[in-house]
Amino acid sequence: MKPRFVVACLLIIAVLSIGLWPAAAQESQTLTIFAAASLTDAFTEISDAFIADHPGVEIVFNFGGSSSLATQLVEGGAPADLFASANARQMTVAQEGERIAGKPMTFVKNRLVLIVPADNPAAIQSLRDLANGGVKLVVAAEGVPVRDYTNTLLEGLAADPAYGEGYRTAVIANIVSEEENVRQVSAKVALGEADAGIVYRSDVTPDINDQVIALPIPDRLNTIATYPIAITNDSANPELAQQFIDYLLSDIGQDTLVEWNFISVRIPELPSTISLLDDGMVHINGQLLNPFTLTVEDLRANYAPQTLDVTYMSGEDTVSTTFTGVLLWDIISAAQPNLNADVRNDKLSTFIVATGSDGYQAVIAWGEIDPEFGNQPILVAFEEAGSPIAEESGGAIQLVIPGDARGGRYVSGLVDLSLRDAPPVAK
Repeated sequence: MKPRFVVACLLIIAVLSIGLWPAAAQESQTLTIFAAASLTDAFTEISDAFIADHPGVEIVFNFGGSSSLATQLVEGGAPADLFASANARQMTVAQEGERIAGKPMTFVKNRLVLIVPADNPAAIQSLRDLANGGVKLVVAAEGVPVRDYTNTLLEGLAADPAYGEGYRTAVIANIVSEEENVRQVSAKVALGEADAGIVYRSDVTPDINDQVIALPIPDRLNTIATYPIAITNDSANPELAQQFIDYLLSDIGQDTLVEWNFISVRIPELPSTISLLDDGMVHINGQLLNPFTLTVEDLRANYAPQTLDVTYMSGEDTVSTTFTGVLLWDIISAAQPNLNADVRNDKLSTFIVATGSDGYQAVIAWGEIDPEFGNQPILVAFEEAGSPIAEESGGAIQLVIPGDARGGRYVSGLVDLSLRDAPPVAK
C-alpha cells in the first residue's frame, strides 16, 4: 500500500472522528435526583435499569431525610431534576418554596415496622413492650417523614383503650436518640446501639437482615406512608425526568419497588361479582392492601368491643335491643384501604358492600363511618342482648346500623365486606 494513500486514510478517519465528538457530547445527559433515604437500594437498582435503556444518561443521587432535602432545595437553591419525598408534607415545603414544577405524583407506598437487634437484649416482642422501663428507643427526628408516621401511630395508640395516653407518654420517655433519616435509625439498631427502632419495612435490607428482627405492627394500628415525586422548577432535563417518573410507574418499576418491600400504587381491577363462600367466616376484600377473613373468635380477641342500644322498624314492628360487636371502621382500617393519594378525598368515593349468606346486600358509604365525617358507630356484631347471635338468623355475625330508622341494612348472616370505588368520571 502506498504511503500517501495510508496517510490520506488516516486523515479521513481523524476528521470523521472529530466530527462525531460533538454529537456524542450532546447526547450525554445527567439526571440529578434528590430522594428519601429509604429509597436508596430500590432507586439504585432502578437507575441501573433505566440507564441501560437510555445510553448516555448518568444519574446522580442525593439520598437523605426528606426534610433535609426539601431544605436544601428551598433554602440552599440546590440544583436538581427530581425530588422524591417520603411524605406529602415535605413535598409541600418544596412546592411552597417554588421549587416544584407541575403536580407531584404518588409513585409508591410503605408501612412501618418495629425492629430490634438480633439478640433482642430488651426482650421486646411487640409494640406494647416499647413502654417498658429502661427500653432504649431510637426514632427519626421531628420533621423527618418516618417520624411523622410514627407520631401518627402513637396518636392512634393513645386513643386506643387497649393502650391509652399513658402508653404514649412512656414510649416517648424511652426515646434516647433522634436521627436525621430513617437509615440512621435502622443502622443504630443493627449495631446494637439501641433496643428498638421504628422504620419502614423497606429499611430491613439484605445488609442488615441478619442483624435485626422485624416485628410487624398490627395492620389495624399501622400507618401507610405515601411517596410523591415531582420535577423541579429548574430541571435541566425535564423530559428525561418525566421518563424516569414514567419508568417508576411502569410494571417493571413497580415490581422492583415491591421486591424492596415497598407497596405498589397500582390498584388492581376488582371482579364485577362477589363470591359467597360457605366457610363460616366473613371475607374482608376489595380495594384493600390487606384482605383477610374474620370469625367470631377473631372479633372477640383482636378488637375493642362496643355495645350499643338500638331501636329500629322491622316491617310494622318496633325493635329495641342491644348489640355487641366491633366497629366497621376498625375492621376496614385493619384491612388498609388502597386509596389513590393523588385524588383529593379519594376515600369519599368509596363504599362498602355488605353481603349476607343468602345473597342479600346493603351498601355503606365510607363517609358514614369515617371519624372525620359521619363517624357512625356501625357494628359488625356477634352478640344480641348479651347472647351469641342465633345461627338460624343466617349466621353468627350481623351488620348493625344504629342510626337507621328501619332495619333494612341490618344484614344477617354477614359473610362478605367488600370495599369498592365509584366509577371514574369520563373525560
